[in-house]
Amino acid sequence: MHISPYEALDVVEGDNSTVYAALSRGLLEYDIESGEQSIRTAADYLSDISPTALGYDANSKTVLIGYNNGNLDFLQGEKIINLPAILQSSINGVKRINQIVCKGNSAYLATGFGIVVINLSKLEVRDTYNPTTLDESIVDITFLNDSIYALTEGGLYVGAENNNFLADPGQWSKINTVIDYTGSGGVYNAIESYQNSLFLSYKDPLYNGDTLFRNIGSQWNAFLDGVELNSLNVSSNLLLVSTETGVVVFTSDLSQQQNVFQYENTVFPSPNNAVRVGEYFYIADDASGLVRARNAFESSQIIFEGPRYNLAYRADWNDGKLAISSGGVNGTSPAFKQEGGYTRQDESWVSVNPYNQAILQGKNIWDFISVSINPSNSEEVAFGTYSELPLVIMKGGSITDTFGYSNSLLTSLGGSGSSGVGKITDVTFDDNSNLWVANAESERPLKVRDENGGWYDFDMGNQVKNKGTRRLVVDNNDVKWMAVDNLGLVAFDHGESIGDASDDRYQIFTTSANSGDLPTSTVEAIAVDFDNNIWIGTPEGMRVLYNTSNVFDASSGEYNFQKLLIEFGENVEIVLGTTQITDIEIDGANRKWIGTANSGVFLLEPDGLEVVQNFTAENSPLLNNNILDITIDHNNGEVYFVTNDGLISYRSDASQGDNNYTNVKVFPNPVRPDYFGPVTIQGIAYNSDVKITDIAGNLVYQTISNGGTATWNGQTLQGERVQTGVYLIWTSIDDQDVKGRKVGKVVFIN
Repeated sequence: MHISPYEALDVVEGDNSTVYAALSRGLLEYDIESGEQSIRTAADYLSDISPTALGYDANSKTVLIGYNNGNLDFLQGEKIINLPAILQSSINGVKRINQIVCKGNSAYLATGFGIVVINLSKLEVRDTYNPTTLDESIVDITFLNDSIYALTEGGLYVGAENNNFLADPGQWSKINTVIDYTGSGGVYNAIESYQNSLFLSYKDPLYNGDTLFRNIGSQWNAFLDGVELNSLNVSSNLLLVSTETGVVVFTSDLSQQQNVFQYENTVFPSPNNAVRVGEYFYIADDASGLVRARNAFESSQIIFEGPRYNLAYRADWNDGKLAISSGGVNGTSPAFKQEGGYTRQDESWVSVNPYNQAILQGKNIWDFISVSINPSNSEEVAFGTYSELPLVIMKGGSITDTFGYSNSLLTSLGGSGSSGVGKITDVTFDDNSNLWVANAESERPLKVRDENGGWYDFDMGNQVKNKGTRRLVVDNNDVKWMAVDNLGLVAFDHGESIGDASDDRYQIFTTSANSGDLPTSTVEAIAVDFDNNIWIGTPEGMRVLYNTSNVFDASSGEYNFQKLLIEFGENVEIVLGTTQITDIEIDGANRKWIGTANSGVFLLEPDGLEVVQNFTAENSPLLNNNILDITIDHNNGEVYFVTNDGLISYRSDASQGDNNYTNVKVFPNPVRPDYFGPVTIQGIAYNSDVKITDIAGNLVYQTISNGGTATWNGQTLQGERVQTGVYLIWTSIDDQDVKGRKVGKVVFIN
């Protein structure tokens, strides 16, 4: 998983000077003495994706991790134990774990439907409490004087801690002295016991209208008001009040000790929770991640390399750089997300958005929904948006150019006016640094900014005008393929010159039996394989067009997309049937990676007739079965999957071939006794015949590479693990211009 270190939701103090922070997509463990960090995610450790609450039991030295869907993990040292009882229960309603409070041998979980009590010795559910007969979420829990208090957004309930019948709402009492804000739009969001008093946080709909109440007898007096309250916590015998502008600290005499009202470089805090360990506060901040602060003038971030935000929508890779557009759409409308876009190169992430780019500030820009990296200059990245500023260019880590209606041929939805929202559904650079743009609902939706900065648009007939657009790709013959809503697909060739319209040609593909034979008029995915075949994905399955070189000269019925058929005895089936396809990408072995709307990811053989792998959220760490986009690092075969829950990647066994063998890698090397995974040979010629011999020249293993990558399981042809020694790797290919050679060696230690 590629997760943001900047979105911290909760924090607890563990044992042996360790602090744990719940990030929106993982868990950060920080060793105070050594300064070491450990990042745990659902890809390699945790049982789920989105932590919402943490708890710590000092007796068993267990960190409890609650999730948005009710799942629960116990972290004990390096061991993780999962308890999916809430997740898998038949209980109706929200199962989200809002807070975790450990007391004695039990952990009390405030959830969307009640209080779940966990036996910490047996790590199992002991009981479920129902403080109210109403359908109310329990947002927080505290204990005081042998009583347990359960807070809902609307009020406070109390029961006897030693009552064995708290599953019965009749055993609870609502505290009627708490002000009833029903109908005002405000809610209660936190409760804490401190110095034999209850402190209750009320969140008002008006900004800075929140109030922290203190209970004295039957009275609830305002203790702190005129703030934005996020949470309460007692740590190191201090009351820590996390507000939208800092952490306010109160001592045992209820006097304010200090206020951490800023971080380093005068960054303003947005804390979700805080603890005090030694001389420092450790703050889970919504925008700065885990922050270590002595006071408002001495602080530092405890973060790691990662994207600024977890939101992702589209992705592109080229020349060692990954680029992500992190906007979105709400049906056919903008989602108004301002997370912008980001890039990753050499493990370093750079984010651009309206908050950190001066050129974008004050502009009505949101929803970066398309992205392309210039193959001739990876420093140049184009982002298409769904906003009033449709196109921006990033160079050298900053936005340098913006294009709207006055300095380009881009148009707003439904016309060519000088204002309004424009929708750039896709952008793609060709090999000559021309930037092609799919401009939805335009008279001429296909546009280009050439390498010299000139703008052109193209007439492709009345059928294409003023319709929505989707994907746009450039094939191996420089033909542009663009998906058009309620029509199908259009192919366009600008001829010898972009600026000369006299030799322009186009072909339209529809659902007509003689004009494309598409399964639907909506095309969601387009890909070009090594043979210049065009693969498309639709809400009703996948199709392929084989003879693309003659598409402009073909007669009616001669340019239809074909179904992929497999015979099973007397039955014939269509590959992937009517599965909704969201993206198709081609890897270095010409295999097809297929993203779907609800079935995860399929990897198909080059001809598309055999499924190599199917990753789902159920059988792999894939975050979500709804795949928004896929892109591939062709240098090493890493495949990036964009989902609603973020970005995750998988190291595949295929990469682009390199006939020059300029950067051959063999890893791991040496192979140690405790390693039983594959040995990978990368950077060799496309589809090489790979032979592995011992030092005397005896053949040990033989295989064919996937593109430029081959793998060896460390066994002989007879299936036995090889002996300790040095093994040589040789390649050859059926090409008179590419000679076979020794490309590497690997050492085995048993």
